[in-house]
Amino acid sequence: FAGLDGDKAAREHDEAANAARRADAERKLGMFAEVLEIDPDDPLALMGLGNALVTLERLEEAEPHLARACAVQKDNSAAFAAHGKLLERLGRSDEARAVFTAGVQVASRKGDLMPLREMEHRLLVLRAR
Repeated sequence: FAGLDGDKAAREHDEAANAARRADAERKLGMFAEVLEIDPDDPLALMGLGNALVTLERLEEAEPHLARACAVQKDNSAAFAAHGKLLERLGRSDEARAVFTAGVQVASRKGDLMPLREMEHRLLVLRAR
């Protein structure tokens, strides 16, 4: 029965970690919203707010913030990767492909290997569908 106890403990740990992530995202919402009141084009706040909303599963609300982060900081490959993944989750595959394609160009220019590989992989997955 040790396996059952271990499964329960793992589940409880996952639930606690998820609750902590959500609480942190809730806290960040206010912080990033305050920054955006001062500077609506702050790329860090746009991306932070978008990612916090994604964590909270508020995907439709997150999309314009991540799109704006890409628009105001055209060389941020992580923003393109985050935006593309969100569009993919929203079922907007054509838009996700376009964002990933642009992001691959940005990441290639900058030598950002991790976002580059991630976006290339997502493009392959999307093309296979």
